[in-house]
Amino acid sequence: MDQFPSALFQDIKVLVVRGGTRSSMFPFIRRFCNLDSFKLCDFNFKYTVPCKGDAGTLSPIRNLELENAINLNHIWRKDSELDHILSNLRPLTVRGCDDLINIRASSSSLQNLTTLNVSFCDMMTNLVTPSVIKNLVQLTTMRVKYCTEMTEIVGNEGDYHQTIVVSKLKCLELINLQSLTSFCPGNYTFNFPCLEELIVEQCPRLKIFSEGVLSTPQLQRVKQSRYCEKWSWTSDLNTTIRQRYTEK
Repeated sequence: MDQFPSALFQDIKVLVVRGGTRSSMFPFIRRFCNLDSFKLCDFNFKYTVPCKGDAGTLSPIRNLELENAINLNHIWRKDSELDHILSNLRPLTVRGCDDLINIRASSSSLQNLTTLNVSFCDMMTNLVTPSVIKNLVQLTTMRVKYCTEMTEIVGNEGDYHQTIVVSKLKCLELINLQSLTSFCPGNYTFNFPCLEELIVEQCPRLKIFSEGVLSTPQLQRVKQSRYCEKWSWTSDLNTTIRQRYTEK
């Protein structure tokens, strides 16, 4: 790559990289200083956000896709100084990352995220913590599919005095989560003021949505499939989920 002038890479907005290790990949990627969309496939390292020395002049990206990772435990490091790389992220898609533990983020790194798609991540037992979901202030769509070990979407941090407002979420899809027992097992207060569409499909162990106080003023039904209009509703969301579970 050294034989090419650096100016050649400055206008490239979309980059797809397949395969590689951290030592070979990031010195290459940092040449693309104006990326808008980045897809990373079939790679092998523990963190996606690079170390400070690897980042070069990378600017914040808007679209990130991670697919078929080996050994990826976290998308970025807890102590990373490079959260700005993801600060403008809108859609985040994670697929087939079997070793990924959860979507861990700092208070500012995902503040502009609008769409979160996670599927086929077999080691995940929960998706996010309460502190992370509270900071997803622009999130409108969340889709979680085919994660065989996931028992809850929001994990338990123990501070049950929190009120968690997911202010812009309109669409939530929970599909083929065979171990899912609840959206959140903790006794938190959840408020979803804009939630209009909820799809719960092939989640046979789902007994309750949330243990604490729950507000979903715009939600009037729970769809049972993406592909048909079959739905159910009984007074409120928790009652509806309980009834569906007892009827199986």
